[in-house]
Amino acid sequence: MLRRCTNRLHHYQYRGIGVVMVTRKPIYIQNTPHNEGRGIQTLALVRENDTRVSCCGVPRPAYSQGLSHTSQRHIWGWLNAIFNKVDENRIKEVGPDRACAEWLLRCGALVKWRDRETWTKDYNTLPPSGNRVLKIAEVDATDSAVMHIGFPHLQGCKYIKKIIFHKANYMDDAALSQLPTLRDSLTHLQVSSCGNITLDGLKHIKKLEKLEHLLLYDLPTISNKEEVVKEIQEALPKCHVSFPYAQAEDDPSLQQPEEEEEKKK
Repeated sequence: MLRRCTNRLHHYQYRGIGVVMVTRKPIYIQNTPHNEGRGIQTLALVRENDTRVSCCGVPRPAYSQGLSHTSQRHIWGWLNAIFNKVDENRIKEVGPDRACAEWLLRCGALVKWRDRETWTKDYNTLPPSGNRVLKIAEVDATDSAVMHIGFPHLQGCKYIKKIIFHKANYMDDAALSQLPTLRDSLTHLQVSSCGNITLDGLKHIKKLEKLEHLLLYDLPTISNKEEVVKEIQEALPKCHVSFPYAQAEDDPSLQQPEEEEEKKK
C-alpha cells in the first residue's frame, strides 16, 4: 500500500537507526510485507543526490549532519540494497513485469509499457496488481540506484526492447552479467557514465544476440575504445556499436595534431 506524505519532516527506523529526511515536495512511501517485517518504510522517490532532498536549502539529507562521508555511503548502501532486494512471493503474486516495474520505480528509474507512449514515473500510477496484461517495453535507468542484486527481476520480462543505464552509480559488471536474460528481446542498449563498469562487464553484451544499437561512452575504466568496439562488432555483426569520446580532449585523433604543433615550436 502507498500512502502520500505531505509533512516536510519524515522519520524512518531500521534496526534501531533513525533516518530523518526533509523534503520540499510531497513524497510517497511504499509499505510492503517484506519491509514491514524489518521495521522500515521504503522511500520510493528519494535517493542519494536527489535534488528534491534538502535541509534548509542544502541538498543533503538532514540525518547526514555529523556523519562522515563513509558513514553516509554505508547508510545509502543498505537502503538501496533493500530497494533492490528480490521478493519471489511478490513476483508470483503480481507477475514478473509488474514486480520488475515496482523494483525499477523504487530505484528511481522510468518504465514504458508495451503499446503505450508515455513513461511511468510515479509508483502511484502503476496498474492494479491483478493486471498482468501490461508488459515492460523500455527502461530508462538514468540517475537510478539499480544494483546487481535487483537484476533477477528481469527474468520473465520477455518484451523489454530498450534500456538506458546513464549515471547509474551502482551499476557494475555483476549487473551487466545478468543482461543476457533479455537476449531474446533487447535491441537497444546504452551504458554511459557508469564508473564501475569494466571490460569484463562489457564482454557480457556480446551475448545479446538481437541487439541492433549499442551506445557506450564516459566509461572511465575503458582505455582502448576502438578494440572494445571491434570485439563487440565481431560478436554482433548486425549491431551498430558506437563508443564516442565523452570529451574532445580524450580523442587521440585530435591530440596528435596538437602534439605535432608543439614540436614545431
